[in-house]
Amino acid sequence: MRPNADELFDELAQLDLTLDAIAACAGGANLALQQALQRHVRSLRIFLDMDAAAVLHDVAEAAQRLLEANEPRVLDTAQRDLARMRALMDAMLRRQAAQATAA
Repeated sequence: MRPNADELFDELAQLDLTLDAIAACAGGANLALQQALQRHVRSLRIFLDMDAAAVLHDVAEAAQRLLEANEPRVLDTAQRDLARMRALMDAMLRRQAAQATAA
């Protein structure tokens, strides 16, 4: 089952809010944010193709590294990694949503 474009965009918006909160808490373990991130991954993953699911997994890993970063160099790298993965995921999900709309 594929969601329609609105469902994908709604879930992406919720994920973006969580990722923004993770970025704001960078370097501090936060169980509530980790759990929220995993909920988003589970809810999105079932609707994604294999490539988009792999990118979503990479985004979650980058966000986790950002939460666990404990020194400035690691924090800087984790922030860049998460930003890059978010941009890639956003592009992939928008493409998938456009395909769902066209179908």
